[in-house]
Amino acid sequence: MIRLSALSLFVCVSIGAQCTGVIESDNTIDESVAVEVEIAKYEVDFLQEFDRYQSTGRKTTNFDRLLDLIQSQDIKVTLDRIPHAKSPKLCLTCLASSYTFLEIYKRTANKEKTVLVKLAQDICHLFNLKTYVCDGLVELNADMMMFILENLDELPSAERVCAVAYQGEDCVVNKSEILSDRYPKVNISVSNEVLGKSKGPSTTSDKEPLTIIHITDIHYDPEYVVGINADCAAGACCRNVPDLEPSDSSNAAGFWGDYRDCDSPWHAVVDVMEQIRSQHPKIDAVYFTGDIIHHFTWNTTVESNEQAMRQIFQLLKERFVDIPLYPILGNHEADPANLYAPHHVPQNLTSAYLYDFITEQWDEWLPKDVNRSTLADGGYYTLLSPLGHRIIALNNNFCYIHNWWLLYSDIYFIRQLQWLHDTLQEAEQAGEKVHILGHVPSYDNYCYIGWTREYRKIVERFAHIIEGQFNGHSHVDEFNVFYRKDDPTAAVNVAWNGGSTTTFTKLNPNYKVFYVDRESFEILDQETWIYNLTEANQHPDRKPLWFKEYTFREHYGLTDLSPKSLDSLLQRLAHSDDDLLQYWNLKQKNADPLLAKGCDKMCLRDALCALARTEYADDSVCDRLLTHHSLLET
Repeated sequence: MIRLSALSLFVCVSIGAQCTGVIESDNTIDESVAVEVEIAKYEVDFLQEFDRYQSTGRKTTNFDRLLDLIQSQDIKVTLDRIPHAKSPKLCLTCLASSYTFLEIYKRTANKEKTVLVKLAQDICHLFNLKTYVCDGLVELNADMMMFILENLDELPSAERVCAVAYQGEDCVVNKSEILSDRYPKVNISVSNEVLGKSKGPSTTSDKEPLTIIHITDIHYDPEYVVGINADCAAGACCRNVPDLEPSDSSNAAGFWGDYRDCDSPWHAVVDVMEQIRSQHPKIDAVYFTGDIIHHFTWNTTVESNEQAMRQIFQLLKERFVDIPLYPILGNHEADPANLYAPHHVPQNLTSAYLYDFITEQWDEWLPKDVNRSTLADGGYYTLLSPLGHRIIALNNNFCYIHNWWLLYSDIYFIRQLQWLHDTLQEAEQAGEKVHILGHVPSYDNYCYIGWTREYRKIVERFAHIIEGQFNGHSHVDEFNVFYRKDDPTAAVNVAWNGGSTTTFTKLNPNYKVFYVDRESFEILDQETWIYNLTEANQHPDRKPLWFKEYTFREHYGLTDLSPKSLDSLLQRLAHSDDDLLQYWNLKQKNADPLLAKGCDKMCLRDALCALARTEYADDSVCDRLLTHHSLLET
């Protein structure tokens, strides 16, 4: 178990995506000066300068220099102990702010909430973040952070904090430790009666395939204002916040949404559902993989979240009458965002309020014989669908690295994973086929390694009955092939991502249609439907022009969507930059801003590796695919 100081991360960790967006990625900036930073010295210098600033109210030239290393777009930073970091400036921000907070916390006699909150806010204000963003996030997360601080066994190093909180950016100093099978110190009990095996195409029936609609990441903003500032530099825009007036008409929020950091207006949400019902008159089931709430994470309440969820759930009930719909939670449904608490924390900090809410709201979607105790325990459930296959609906938001409860305990999600294993074992014994729903892709580097490692074991063990995994969260149109850990040539399963109906950020809206065999429940094909946001916003007086962007098998020339076939596709992509670029364009849903930006060789390599990586930092499959390929030269 890891117990970490979370208040030390208020500057960036409690900000999460906002901080990531404000501190530009080093890979996207044309920087002219390269500086290697010695982490330990930088931390000490930063603390000394912050102390001086707190005393005098003035920044020294040296303090400005230290901040410039993080904030200046003219400086490229490398870190002496983390040369592999994807975003060195983000790592350095986390390390410096964590070290500063921890050291001041140690020597501070008065550890009252107001004192520590002000300290966190003062550190946060040093960076290129709006004051109201810093202050709102600190206040929202303060009670949880105080509980963690007061229940620490010992204070960790800043390096340890950032290794967990920014795993996805490779802010890991001791990578050998985090990749050790002994970390974290927990393992699920995996049965070995049937060995996981490579999955070939099943015997399909001649019956008309099932039509399953996959909807995800709606991100409804009840306060969206057409024409307001869409470029407010706050991490989320298009509603009434400070700096709300657009500097010119090009910064005005579009009618149907905006490519900038904006969520979905209500009429755009309704349009998605109307499009689905009119375009697809015969629907057998709907998978909804979460994220209803907006990205204004510094300005949420339980009440406003519940009101938005009620609206969306009611819309889904009205538009999909008498159609089985299987919902799961997204990371944004929690208040504060991303926080899914362990068991046995004080009542005011638990997630029980959310589990009680969805138990009530989802009641008409779930058969009466569904065991609702797991919903109350952690927001997950299983059922045998009327179509004949088993649905396992996870709440894997526990694994999202911006769920700061991971800084208190990195093993509390094991109970759900053991339940997943046991449920699959029962399905195996009953001869059932399974579809798994989970919001955060378990193959994503932003899913904590403790979860991904154990989840991967489960998928390998039960690959022969898992006919599909369905995720959201990333907002892009992607898939992932699971391989055996002991054999990077053996593809065993596939996970599909539904993309997003929101445009956040720089994307076109989409939904997916999966065609599924009625007897084997194998995925036969999938379609992605989108509209071009630029064109739609040019015609606010009519509905967007939805179109089928592509059909998977036809586009890639595949006979089936088995793991073996998709492994062959990955090998083809690895040997053709043109094919890989086409995949990347589809992954970005052919959105105008991203097509204009393009994808260089490093970007293409990352896209390929993401297709084949199912556990943090395990690139064994990618290394195999890239052997003797030009992408190795980047």
